[in-house]
Amino acid sequence: MASPTSAAADRIGVVIRVPEPRAERLRTVRRQAGDPLAALEPHLTLVTGVQVGDWAAALEHVRSVAAATAPFNLLVQGAGTFRPVTPVVYAAVVEGVDECMQLHVALQSGPLEASSEYPYVPHVTLAQHVDDAALDAAALSHSLERWWLFADSLSVYAAPADATPEEWELLETVALGG
Repeated sequence: MASPTSAAADRIGVVIRVPEPRAERLRTVRRQAGDPLAALEPHLTLVTGVQVGDWAAALEHVRSVAAATAPFNLLVQGAGTFRPVTPVVYAAVVEGVDECMQLHVALQSGPLEASSEYPYVPHVTLAQHVDDAALDAAALSHSLERWWLFADSLSVYAAPADATPEEWELLETVALGG
């Protein structure tokens, strides 16, 4: 059974990773925007930052939800933003939204039950932590993009509460549909 290598790890993140070569294109957009998190692996977040008291129960929950979820396709098209609430520009998921929402709700129950400050919006971040001009440029660079992502697994990450995004540790990749 996977468990965090850091004894201090108490937060979990569950994502759908974006494979190459699309991942490199998305990292390029972030680099061009001057985003300090450009090196992060592009992904669609399902759960992030939820405090974990029992890692065995949390991982079993993720595995159970994944086993009960069939793989699905996502269509990502154009760009959206969370401005003015938060300075983030993202690649917008336009098909597969319902499946992402269902996964988010199912994952954020049981041992991972948590409330969220913002409503869940399936997306892949294009730029954050940069000024408005850089956000606008990132949105423009992706405005005509249209691509499919086949979601066939979930990646589970762990980190201490005070970790930077670069410090999250991949624990396990779990196939959808068992």
